[in-house]
Amino acid sequence: MSAVTQIGQATVKRNEALEAEVGQMWLNTIRHIEDVIAGSKFGFQHFAEWADPSIEQIVASITKIDGLLNSILDGAMGVVDHEHEVKLANCQQSIHLIRRVHIALKYKNQAEYDDVITKLTQQSK
Repeated sequence: MSAVTQIGQATVKRNEALEAEVGQMWLNTIRHIEDVIAGSKFGFQHFAEWADPSIEQIVASITKIDGLLNSILDGAMGVVDHEHEVKLANCQQSIHLIRRVHIALKYKNQAEYDDVITKLTQQSK
């Protein structure tokens, strides 16, 4: 089902099924943020070895979300309303932060790790 919306001078049909998919993507992204925050409870030294799911599993999953997200933002899959575009932007920002956690762990950069965990914790509130 599609609803009509005005974008500039053009009238376009929103894709409500796509908007539902965006909502699901946001829920999945929140779940991954929660997974990273849960892993951070083990501390910087033990996150990589004790977190379940592992940071690599989380990154693999968000990579799939990121590909779909970019297709939607590019308009290749249809048009969504403002609320859903904001959710997409929030997903994109969260994915970026999760990747930064992965990089910080990979290169043993605790200052970067601490900074990003703080940002993810604030974003999840």
